[in-house]
Amino acid sequence: MTVNWKGLGYSAIVLVVGVGVGTWMIKTPKTTIPQTAEPVEVDILAGAPSIAAVVVKQLEFAPQLQLYSQLRSTQQVSIKASLSSDVLDVLVAEGDTVKAGARLVTLDTAAPQRQLSQLQYRRDDLVARRGLERQQFEANKAALPVEQNLLDIAQRSVDRLTDLKAQRLASISELESAERTLQTQRLSFQNRQQAIARFSLVDQQFQAQLAELDSQIDQAKAQLSDADVVAPFAGVVSQVQAQKGATVNAGTVLLTLVDPKQQRLEAWVSANAMNNLAVDGSVRGVIEVDGQLMAVKLQHIDPAAEAGSLRLFFQPEQSGSRLTLNRHYRLWLDMPKVSAFAVPASAVYSNRYVYHVSDNALSRRTVVILGERFENGQLWRLVAGELENANLLVTRLQNAAQGLAVRQVETLPMLAGQ
Repeated sequence: MTVNWKGLGYSAIVLVVGVGVGTWMIKTPKTTIPQTAEPVEVDILAGAPSIAAVVVKQLEFAPQLQLYSQLRSTQQVSIKASLSSDVLDVLVAEGDTVKAGARLVTLDTAAPQRQLSQLQYRRDDLVARRGLERQQFEANKAALPVEQNLLDIAQRSVDRLTDLKAQRLASISELESAERTLQTQRLSFQNRQQAIARFSLVDQQFQAQLAELDSQIDQAKAQLSDADVVAPFAGVVSQVQAQKGATVNAGTVLLTLVDPKQQRLEAWVSANAMNNLAVDGSVRGVIEVDGQLMAVKLQHIDPAAEAGSLRLFFQPEQSGSRLTLNRHYRLWLDMPKVSAFAVPASAVYSNRYVYHVSDNALSRRTVVILGERFENGQLWRLVAGELENANLLVTRLQNAAQGLAVRQVETLPMLAGQ
């Protein structure tokens, strides 16, 4: 019997294919025909940054020069100790208002009093020695004629004995004795003359020593009078450094006294920055005081420059302003007006560009910086360029670039001209 293997192979293949198809149909879910979906709106600004902008116009503005000023007093002195001593008492505290001549600090006067007494003892001794020298001078003048008479007598004795010796009526020893007496008397007479002659020089020395002592005594008396430290003018006490019981050296600062009525703001500025500024009393500015702005006016400029800088002096326009002495304040000085566009500082990139917002996209525009102005608590940059009625980006973006999509949510007011 012959087996038909070819027919069996086809049957097996058909069977395997059928089993595979059936298994796939069992595992595969029934396909459903989708219903027609509603149309979806796509937001093309999804993910775009929300920004604020400002519309600018070309107006007249006064650029401001930012300086750092310090409130100082034209009458401000450091009271120093006039002598080395102990501090007995400090009679004032910081902030006290004192009158001219008021006692501030008391120093111990024991040491300078002893020094003054010693100087006076030395002067008394010098006066006594000068008196003795004058008495001796008067005595020498009175004794000079007597010395002259004794010298004449000694000379006559020598002459007489010489004659007698020639007549062999006197011995050689008698003559020699008379000659010795003559020489001794002559020497005594010369000494008396020299003592009288040198008196004027000795007296000049005494006078010079007395003058020096008198100067030292006057200085010691002045130190004693300065032991009670008093106010040289009416003012306010500041920076009290003296402490009761402490030992201080001459020249040590004890405290500072200032006149609050003689205050002014001082600021330094480059001389080149002031070339176009006319100082005619109309120059104004503002300072920032505890978050508030206070108007100031330029009084005058120190004509002497120092290392290329000028010192400016300002005065607050509002009387009775409560500023703190020696404190630094930011100051914005108004310069001559220019025609410019005022934009917030955040709108300027790399000091060269701003971005115009149109159709929810940015376009870069080039500008030239003309100055700055601090207004309404905000720093504005004054720029020149093709910006009339331009809607400029204000929000600071790190990735600002040409064509960047943005979503404008706010329009800020522009800065009014002046």
